[in-house]
Order: sequence, then C-alpha cells, then structure tokens
Amino acid sequence: MRGAAALLVLLFCRSGAWAQGESGGDRESLVESQGTEDTELTSKQTTGQTITTPDIWGEVEELRDMVDNLGTMISEQREKLRNMEKKMERRWREKWRRGAEARLESENAAMGARLSVIEREVEDLKEQNTAMGTRLSASEREVEELKRMNAALEARVTDSENGNTALEARLNASEGMVEELRRENADRPKVAFSAGLTNDGYLGPFNSVTTLVYRRVITNIGKAYNPNTGVFTAPVRGLYYIRFTAMSLKGPQSIGAYIYRNAKSVMFNHQDNDNGHNRFLSNALTLELEAGDVVYMRLPVNQELYDEKSSNYSTFSGFLLFPM
Repeated sequence: MRGAAALLVLLFCRSGAWAQGESGGDRESLVESQGTEDTELTSKQTTGQTITTPDIWGEVEELRDMVDNLGTMISEQREKLRNMEKKMERRWREKWRRGAEARLESENAAMGARLSVIEREVEDLKEQNTAMGTRLSASEREVEELKRMNAALEARVTDSENGNTALEARLNASEGMVEELRRENADRPKVAFSAGLTNDGYLGPFNSVTTLVYRRVITNIGKAYNPNTGVFTAPVRGLYYIRFTAMSLKGPQSIGAYIYRNAKSVMFNHQDNDNGHNRFLSNALTLELEAGDVVYMRLPVNQELYDEKSSNYSTFSGFLLFPM
C-alpha cells in the first residue's frame, strides 16, 4: 500500500509540472504575437484552453486507471507472492524432508554397515568362544591325562626306587662276589697253550705209533706245555679243554691222530685217502685231570700229517677251564 501511494503522488506531481509547462508555452506565444489582431489572440487563447484542459483530465483519468490497475496488480502480485511463499515453503519443506530422508538413509546405511560389522564381530567372537571352549575342553582332558600320567609315573618312580634299592642290594652282593672271584682268580693258576706241528711240510708215515712233537709254540701261558717232548702236564687238579687239528695234502696216505692221557688213548680220529684231495681233521674234548697228569698226541702207523709255518694246519691246544 505504501508503494502504491508513493507511485500515485509521483504521478500527480508529474501531471502538474506538465500542465504548467504547457501554460508557459501559451504565454510565450501570446507575447510573440502581440502584433497580431486582438480577435485572433483571444480566439487562440480560448482555443488553447479548450484543448489543454481536457488533456489534463484525461491523463488524470488515465493515472487513476493506472492506479486502479496498479492496485489490482499489487493485489495480484501480493497473491502471487503469498503463493510463491507457500510454494517456496512447500519446496523448502520438501527439500528439508528429502534432505532429512537422505540423511536418515545415509545414517541408516551407516548404522546398517556398523550393525553388519558388529554382527560379524559377534559371529567371530562366537566362533572364537567355541574354539576356545573346544581348546579348553581339550586342555582339561590333557590336564586330566597328565594327572593320570603323573600318578602312574609317581607309582613307577616309587617302584623304581624300590627296585633300585633291591638292585643296589644285589649290586653290592654282586660286587662282593666279583671281589671274591677276583681273589680266587688271583690265586687260581692260568693255563693255556697252542702249538703248530712243524715247519718241514710232511711228517710220516712211520712203521710204529709215534708221539707228535708240536715245536712251533703259539701260546704257552703257565709253561705247562713242553715243545721239546710234545707233552702237556696239568699243573693243578681241574677240568681242561683239549683240541687238535690235522691236515694232509692230496696223496696216497691216510691221516689220523690219537689223544693220550697218561698212557691211555682217550680219542682217535682217522680219514682215508680221498682220491687225491686235501684232507682235514679236527676234534676236541674236556678232561678232568689231576695235578701231574700228562696229555699228548700220537700219529698212527703208516699215516701222515702236513703243516706250514704260515698256515698252522696241524695244531695241538688246551687250557684250564677251572680248578677243582
């Protein structure tokens, strides 16, 4: 309303100025035409006033119409403004609603993502708890098993300690026996011998039974064997092990050997000619001998033996097993 009133006042001011300008122009025309006739001047002034006055009122009417139109336009603009305000308000509300919905959707999406992460974490925790429960159960079973094993080990340790005590007693007894045996062995004679027959190759055949003299001494502990006579003499009463080996190269003669104790044969072994092949004999026995008993080897009639220094094919050996 204030804008319309100001516009109306401005139009009235401009109309008055325009009317004064038109009136001044008529006065200048009258001064310039003073030389004309009074009748014409009067006629012109009357005509000019008649023409000017209707134009001013017409403009006033136009201005009034314009003011009315402006009022109408202002009302329309005001209505449009209200409509625009309502429209803007609706748009703002719609925009705000959409923004709020978008924010809510974004927040919901973020919360959904966080919820999914939390759910996955919860599932992971459940799985971890399940695994830990399984491990705990396994650990508890292992602990129980270890307890049983420890109990069994304690029992075994106790048994072992008892066994060790018994073993210590047996060990002490064994050590005592060993010491006793050492003392006995220290006092016991040590007897062992072994000798080869000859370095000359063949020995025999002879027309009579012949005592074999094994001259190449290999071992003679206790000096009970005489390499000059071929006789072993028992130094103490005891049980002795006696052994011999015999060999002959291929030839027409047979091989054989006797073992004598004192003047009596206790073993005889013999092998005939084997169609030109080498022949071998060996045998052994244990003899219970008194101190001073003698043992020796004899070759049967018409039989032969063979020996070499590097081979010891034919040997005579013996040793004391234990005294009696």
